[in-house]
Amino acid sequence: MKARAVFFGLVLLGCVALLPAFSAAADAAAADKPGVTASGNVTAAATTTAAVDAADAEAGKAAATTVKKDANAGSAAIAKAAAAAAKAAAAAAEAVNAAVEAAADEQQQQEETTDKKATKKKKKAAAAEEEEEAAEEEEMEEEAAADDEEAEEEEQGATTDVNAATTATTTAAADAQADNAKPADTKAADAQPADTKAADAKPATETKPAATETKPADTKDQNKKQRAKAPAFQNKVVDFAPAANVTFGDDIDDEGECKKEIEEYCDDVEEGEGQLADCISEQIAASEVPEDGDDVPDISDECREEVFAYKVQRNSNINANVPLAKACKIDADKFCNVTWFFGYKSGQVIACLRDVKSQVSKPCKQQLFKVMLEAAIDIRADPMLYEACKEDTETLCKGVKNGGGRIQACLRDKRMQLSWACEEQLFRQEMENADDIRLSVRLFSKCLPDKRKFCKDIEPGNARTKDCLEEHREELSTECKDEVDSMIERRVRDFRLDSRLRNVCENEIFNMCAYFGDLDDIDTYDSSVINCLQDYSGEIKNAECKSQVKKYLQLAAQDIRFDVPLAEACYEDRQKYCANVPPGSARVIRCLSNNRDNLSPVCRATLFDEEVRFSENIDFQYPMKSACIKEIDRFCKNIPHGGGKVIRCLQDNKNKKDFGKACADEVKGYELEMSKDYRFNFRLHKACQKDVDKLCPGLCQAKDGSPCGGKVLRCLTDKIDDIDDEACKKEVYYYEKMEVSNYNNDILLAEACRTDVEKFCNNIEAGEGRVHKCLRDNRKKLSDTCRKEELLLEEKEADSIELNVSLLKSCKAERQLFCDAVQPGQARVFRCLAENMNDADFGSNCKYQVINKLQRRQANWKLDPPLRKACRSDVLTYCAAEDSAISEDGLVYKCMIKNFEMLSEGCAKEVGRAVHMAFFVWQPDAIITVDCDDDINRLCLAERPNMASRAGAVGTCLATLLEKQDRGATARLLQAVTGASDATGGNPKLLSPACARLADIAEPPNMKQAFESSLTFALLKDQLEKIEITTGIPTVVRDRKGNAQGVSLTGWMAMLGMTAMIVLVIFGAYTGYRRFRGDSDRDYTLVVKQQHPK
Repeated sequence: MKARAVFFGLVLLGCVALLPAFSAAADAAAADKPGVTASGNVTAAATTTAAVDAADAEAGKAAATTVKKDANAGSAAIAKAAAAAAKAAAAAAEAVNAAVEAAADEQQQQEETTDKKATKKKKKAAAAEEEEEAAEEEEMEEEAAADDEEAEEEEQGATTDVNAATTATTTAAADAQADNAKPADTKAADAQPADTKAADAKPATETKPAATETKPADTKDQNKKQRAKAPAFQNKVVDFAPAANVTFGDDIDDEGECKKEIEEYCDDVEEGEGQLADCISEQIAASEVPEDGDDVPDISDECREEVFAYKVQRNSNINANVPLAKACKIDADKFCNVTWFFGYKSGQVIACLRDVKSQVSKPCKQQLFKVMLEAAIDIRADPMLYEACKEDTETLCKGVKNGGGRIQACLRDKRMQLSWACEEQLFRQEMENADDIRLSVRLFSKCLPDKRKFCKDIEPGNARTKDCLEEHREELSTECKDEVDSMIERRVRDFRLDSRLRNVCENEIFNMCAYFGDLDDIDTYDSSVINCLQDYSGEIKNAECKSQVKKYLQLAAQDIRFDVPLAEACYEDRQKYCANVPPGSARVIRCLSNNRDNLSPVCRATLFDEEVRFSENIDFQYPMKSACIKEIDRFCKNIPHGGGKVIRCLQDNKNKKDFGKACADEVKGYELEMSKDYRFNFRLHKACQKDVDKLCPGLCQAKDGSPCGGKVLRCLTDKIDDIDDEACKKEVYYYEKMEVSNYNNDILLAEACRTDVEKFCNNIEAGEGRVHKCLRDNRKKLSDTCRKEELLLEEKEADSIELNVSLLKSCKAERQLFCDAVQPGQARVFRCLAENMNDADFGSNCKYQVINKLQRRQANWKLDPPLRKACRSDVLTYCAAEDSAISEDGLVYKCMIKNFEMLSEGCAKEVGRAVHMAFFVWQPDAIITVDCDDDINRLCLAERPNMASRAGAVGTCLATLLEKQDRGATARLLQAVTGASDATGGNPKLLSPACARLADIAEPPNMKQAFESSLTFALLKDQLEKIEITTGIPTVVRDRKGNAQGVSLTGWMAMLGMTAMIVLVIFGAYTGYRRFRGDSDRDYTLVVKQQHPK
């Protein structure tokens, strides 16, 4: 506090001493310039006041120093000081005159340039806004450090050179203080030289015209910022690093090669601690990436080299970088003080701090970022990298201009040709710079417009901006996308270049992938870690790590360059078959898949493994996901992407009207790939692996990556009833639906019928069972192999209405109306539809489809699922030869009808039902009912020709004829027993033996009971009529026409009937009574023992 009081006192004394001189100079200037306007006077006064204040301030500082040093100076020194004061007064007066003359011009120039500078600064500020936000705290720290340093220098009395006027003023202030101790007459004598000097100053004012003639040059020199020159000094803030010679206050020389650029772009920037160098560096960066509408800064090559040379020298020794040394002194002592053992190498301490940047203090981290940015821009600013790559740079990158990260980019492009030391150091810098996009200079410069468009709100650091650009890869500009792709390609080859993956998956890297290297050691390269994480992605519990691994799987599915195993295994095959296919959008992977049969075994096997891996998620099916964006949002919005769920959702909805064609085509193409091997179907593969091992062992043993070709899928569909796992059965059933919908999804059938499809169905679009229908319409013309395959598929279709595309489509309403509660499977829904076919609400289209299917069943017994199941063993026993013929002439049916009496009960019942249904939908020349055609035409259609148009009418007619025929046989039998004459008056019309056998076999449910009931009543009626004729006692009730309507008992017949009823009642009561008492007719006693608990 005392020092400050003395300081302000000395300033006041200096002002008092100079006041008369400044007053005289001002009066003289006013007298010589009568034409100056009031505004000019105001400006001059303001300028004079500012000059006086500045002079006073400098005088006060110098006075404080002078007083301490010369408090006891002699009279000679006092006189010398007085003379100097006079000179200072004259100089001040001259400055005032110049200021008055230049005021108007200066004001006009300022008005003209203010708007231009302000606009330019606003543009610069907007362009650098995002970068300045990240560095704002760093600048505040630097300013605070600078203020502290300045205050410290003031207290220690550190001063710089000042001009002659300031020195003279300081001396005068000291003399004035010394005068307080002198006699009055001595003071008067001392004042005389000052007056003389004041008078001598007038000629300077009179020479004003000459000064006016050179006014433009003088004005420019006076407007130029005068920066104080800091003396050179030795800096050794970090003790264990060599001392550094610091010049210009640790900055470039404002009078050097960048003089013009500093005056134009950095006029308001102070010299010291790299401020001018940073300002010019910003202009250099702006010239590298100019903005639309902005003037490109013009920076000479000499200036660029001076700035680069300054930064190279600065980064070779931590003490040469004053702000860094101050900010990182404690951290350097803590982490990097090893030179006592290993010795010192250029840039060693700074390199050490970069290695531990995550552990250093915030101010140190901010300064380190500047150093790393400088090294990323110019390779020479990284001593270790520059030394290792010097020869490679001269050989491989000759002619490439320094700066802008161009040398490092050139070296990375030629990585395979680099020396080991250079590649090692280049990787080290890239790994250190992985966190912040600003340190990836070429990427940052190429992607700056895209960053502002897509990632403007993303804070720099922690690779956030890089991740954001990755997410918008397909929307980026070409230049930016190429750089992002190059970055990803380097990342997938070494996971350590992805700082986020390295951090969030550290446990999984060490535990799951048995990684024994050091995450920060460039000597432990391992390209298999990302592939390992992808293999075990399903077991990763850490959500952040799982998300990062999924991201790399998505990238690998999009571009072969991001799939290291596939890219390396298929390098030669890619050059051979897909050389002209550009990478991206899974084009190369699809090209390799289309040439699968021609690939090398290693490439084919690797491709197969990747396709199996990609089947799990829609996000890994890039072409399908891109084509189905709208459909996913419309139909599958809330469905999780994993587990094949969204893919299944798209499959379920692909035939809807508002489903896009592009998306439908992609889904169909994916289904075709799934059908080539069950492992390409993620859901089926996961659910059925155990059943495949159990039911279909050894069917797929290819080790070279060749698909199974549908053999396992065929096995599963053939043995679907033997599958234990319900989830597996469900997936196999879904695959069957794919088969019947599109013939291409059945690989074996498609291969067998390829020629037939081209011949008969070439113009038929695949899908919704259209090609299958076309092939079946031409069944008799098909090749044997194709016909057999279609027959096998028909057998599967018969099991469930869900597999019969045409029936499912035609009978949708009828199924909902009549069979809504019937579960599909075992032809249950079809049987329900057939039973309700004659209902008035049954549609004609559905009825046609049902009749057509019933007719088709007669050709092959296996098309009737219940009969196929019940008669399998009987067919093997009695009709094996007919079955092996695989004919469509109903040979097995005819064989079973022939051996009907020997069939098992269940099989006989099903054969009876099948024959009944054949009569139900009778048509001439049908396979099963052909033996009854003559009888039907003769006995049924002759009287009622329209009978054939109603389903079931012909069957009813045959049942009636069979009843009459059986009744006649019974009557003839009774006549033969009783010896009575035939009362019918003649023989009824009889069915042929073959037709009668078929009609007798037919046992339809519901109708059989009615048939037997009617036959029993007819027989009873005949017997009662015989008794009535013989005894004369009426036993039958008749209508007016004489037809029997019931039974009537009278007379002794009634008494006999009543007696029988009474006996029956008594017997029932007696039996009930004995049961109630517990009596038994058994000859033994049943004893039941029960063990009581102890």
